[in-house]
Amino acid sequence: RNLTWYANVDTAGSVQWAKQSDMQDGLFPAQYNEAAATSIATNDEGFYSNQATMTNLEENTAYVYRVVNGDTVSQIYTFETGDFDEGFSFILAGDPQIGAGNTESDTVGWDETLDTAIAQLDPDFLVSAGDQVNTASNESQYTAYLDHDELLGLPVATVVGNHDTSSNSYDQHFNVANQSEYGQTDAGSDYWFRYGNTLFMVLNVNNMSTAEHKAFMEDAIAENEDAAWKIVAMHHSVYSVANHATEDDILQRRQELVPVFDQLDIDVVLQGHDHVYVRTYMMDGLNPVTDPAEYDNAEMNSVTDTDDILYITANSASGSKYYEIQNMQFPYAAVKNQEHVPTYSKVTVTDDQFAITTYRVSNDSIVDSFTINRTSVEPEKPE
Repeated sequence: RNLTWYANVDTAGSVQWAKQSDMQDGLFPAQYNEAAATSIATNDEGFYSNQATMTNLEENTAYVYRVVNGDTVSQIYTFETGDFDEGFSFILAGDPQIGAGNTESDTVGWDETLDTAIAQLDPDFLVSAGDQVNTASNESQYTAYLDHDELLGLPVATVVGNHDTSSNSYDQHFNVANQSEYGQTDAGSDYWFRYGNTLFMVLNVNNMSTAEHKAFMEDAIAENEDAAWKIVAMHHSVYSVANHATEDDILQRRQELVPVFDQLDIDVVLQGHDHVYVRTYMMDGLNPVTDPAEYDNAEMNSVTDTDDILYITANSASGSKYYEIQNMQFPYAAVKNQEHVPTYSKVTVTDDQFAITTYRVSNDSIVDSFTINRTSVEPEKPE
């Protein structure tokens, strides 16, 4: 688990962790693991970003941790690991963009979504699809995004959005895994992580170099040849239906990135940016698969043993800003929804199934669901 914390001293700190079962009388265990942090001065004057990694964690285990800078020791926090060999679940949240509306109400909306989603779904981690904040260098907006008790024990994989990209504040707040040299902007670059049987490749498509993103994905896939699923997360939706859907830069990304995704056998692409919910038909390259016979049922919300790609665009998870569905034809859109209520999605992944269900925060009712099943496809084994 990667950590970032801010301290008001320039001496690098450390993280200490141990099994929760080793605690006695509420005291931190006397025997613990410890990892040193790296520390840099931040854009928040007087504060330093400390980043460290907890390693060699065991599966299905509750841990306690605390961070230390000099004589200052934090309170004790907890987290749990999942099962390394079974399925897992995560939350997809689109564009919290704290500050796009009113910072105070945006924060309340984001907190309500986190509280509701985590309590209902018990996810293993969260994917935040970009635009964590409205202004890239605004530290009060970052505080409003991050300062939620739910995030002290839940891993978060963030995507660089267009509102994040122009400042290194993003990089100072988020300690991402396997960060590459490709897709670089002021905020950061492409990175990947492996969770269970799935390779997640997180693209910073504010950088428009398709060649760099392709090289990054080729390298990540080469390091994870046995991954059963390959998922891309990026901010700018190439298949959406609202304000950004027909902009030149979006159309360029679609024409350039989609063939690469097809070539590299990507299974699912998770996106944000357009503040509206969209699920595509299964996409054969640039062509939507609209024949009901290609799906498992008349509702066309399930497919089995497909080589095509599913694209999801998440609506706002905080309610800070919504965009309207445009009055034109979008032949790739199987489902489009805009009700001006925050939504979130639960994704569950096993060796033979990828399932996504999207919920309204207001009453936890279902907006949409889709399942990709596999009966004959097995993950490749490295030689």
